[in-house]
Amino acid sequence: MTRTQQTAATHVVDAAALEIFQNQWEIYRKFLRHDYLGNAGAYAALRRYLDRHVAREFSFLDLACGDASGIVGALRGTRIAAYRGVDLSAPALRLARENLAELRRPVELDESDFSVALKPPAAATDVVWISLSLHHLEAPDKLAFMRDVRASLGSDGQFFVYEPTRRDGETRAAYLDRFEAIGREDWTELAPDEFDEAMKHVRTCDVPETVSDWALLGEQAGFASREELFCSGRDLFRLYVYKP
Repeated sequence: MTRTQQTAATHVVDAAALEIFQNQWEIYRKFLRHDYLGNAGAYAALRRYLDRHVAREFSFLDLACGDASGIVGALRGTRIAAYRGVDLSAPALRLARENLAELRRPVELDESDFSVALKPPAAATDVVWISLSLHHLEAPDKLAFMRDVRASLGSDGQFFVYEPTRRDGETRAAYLDRFEAIGREDWTELAPDEFDEAMKHVRTCDVPETVSDWALLGEQAGFASREELFCSGRDLFRLYVYKP
């Protein structure tokens, strides 16, 4: 293959990836715009915690950061010293750089899988945040990831997890059925094909843990404490903070 052919092929792949991103991102933006996933409450709880419990300057690691549009409001006006975001989507990271400019702090953006971003020897960080992404991993992989997070935190660090959470005793199938029923009732701004696409993703990819599972994972990963900071209005998602 000539260099010209390689360049043309690269452009085709990039264009296809951009089209997929734009189509899926528009659905995701609807979820954010109408707060269907409770993100606003989670960000507000994060901000309250940072204001009350983190008095010094801190570094912030945002895993699976997307375009970072939601987290900016939570971090604006805090004592954040530096931000690092990790995401697999190059188009999302380009948007993130624009959105994060208003923080006026050093920003590092890595096009990478969040699950390996903290493999040793990862740089130490003060605050680690992950939202609506960790549930894609099976429990053993969640545990391995959380151990990596624990190893990256100092003695006064914090790890925030906002994820789909089953009630104790609730099966995955029952949770997903409840999730879909709530979605059909509440997500009125989604077109039928958008709803179907979202539920296809949820039923294929989501592996939500129970409340007790999250407690056990934290203990096994080496965290000394776990506190629930927020539960979404329909009890589909919960925000926890883990501390060494």
